[in-house]
Amino acid sequence: MSNRIKFSFSHSHPIKSVHHQILLCGCFFLIGSLCPIIFYHTHFTREYRLKNCSGNLQIHLNGRIVTIKALLDTGNCLYEPLTGKPVCLVEYGRLKTCLKNGTVIPGIRAIPYHSIGKKHGVLLGVTVDKLIFQNQGRKYEQSGCIVGIYKGKLSQSGEFSAIVHPDILKK
Repeated sequence: MSNRIKFSFSHSHPIKSVHHQILLCGCFFLIGSLCPIIFYHTHFTREYRLKNCSGNLQIHLNGRIVTIKALLDTGNCLYEPLTGKPVCLVEYGRLKTCLKNGTVIPGIRAIPYHSIGKKHGVLLGVTVDKLIFQNQGRKYEQSGCIVGIYKGKLSQSGEFSAIVHPDILKK
């Protein structure tokens, strides 16, 4: 009787071991498959987004033209409350040449906004003569747009100096 118990115990042990091996191989396969996917998602999709959502923004204001790198932000839902026009954001440092002291700038506006960390902000805005956004060989042009002047940096890495409102792409 004791031989029979030993036999059934030793016979069930290899089956248990095979299940563990299959489970272990499955885990290694899963980890091996997920690592490249995670790397691709974190690295290449960021570059793809920046490539497809970035372009050059040309601002025509006071007889001057400024061309800067810009990011198309589909999450930008800032509108000027009186006219309902979309607002693009541009770093002040990039607009200095158009906003020199002594130059009369028509269409200055105070644009209320709220964001994370700031519930009641006011952004200085100016109506520009024309905006031209170029992205992937396409050219979008709008007249009488409003540009909000941001005092800080919009991109820590310096990849862009303006944020374009998605409504600028509409004709």
